[in-house]
Amino acid sequence: MNFKPRVPEGGAIKDTDKMSMEEYSKIMTQRLKKEYIKFAENVIKKVAPTKNSKVLEIGSGPGWAGINLLKMREDLYLDGLDASEDMVRVASRNAADEKLLDRVNYFHGFGEDMNSLPNDEYDLVISRDSMHHWDNPELVFQEISRVLKKDGRLYIHDSRRDLNIGGKIIVNILGPIMAGSMLKYWKSSIDASYTPEEIENILAKNDLDNWIVEADLMDLSIQKH
Repeated sequence: MNFKPRVPEGGAIKDTDKMSMEEYSKIMTQRLKKEYIKFAENVIKKVAPTKNSKVLEIGSGPGWAGINLLKMREDLYLDGLDASEDMVRVASRNAADEKLLDRVNYFHGFGEDMNSLPNDEYDLVISRDSMHHWDNPELVFQEISRVLKKDGRLYIHDSRRDLNIGGKIIVNILGPIMAGSMLKYWKSSIDASYTPEEIENILAKNDLDNWIVEADLMDLSIQKH
């Protein structure tokens, strides 16, 4: 297979002298508003959360993926975990602005170690474009298997590293138009992402059942019904 080895992106996204996470959040919702909505729509369409589901979002970032899901499904409740305390601050503020604080709680933590969360706690686990940040996806999926109810649902979305010629054209030719100043971050995210085959090999060693991996030109998703 002719694609580059994975280059870990590593580390939580935090405030810097050049950009606060409030500024990052604003850029993300301006450039990716339709993608956040599409993610929420796909969660509902592809894994059909049960009524009054308790949801765990891993790598909640500025919160927009989960916020859009809560706006579409008013019966859902969400806990959002992120490795960046700055992101937790911003996501909480965004949820407050959307008047959703009665149904959402953001907190600092790591997917590899969710010991503060009880077994069989969640009806649904979601994650949007966070998996390429995971230092040890095997551990994260072990933790997901522990906190997810036996009949729980799962929907994880991320980029794929093994782009074909069509995907490479989109990134290198159309990328400057599509991503603008965020292009270098998009490229580094792709370089840090996993291939569908790598994810399938990881999941095959896990206790999760009834999962599938779907892939299109640019992205992949993991679904459990």
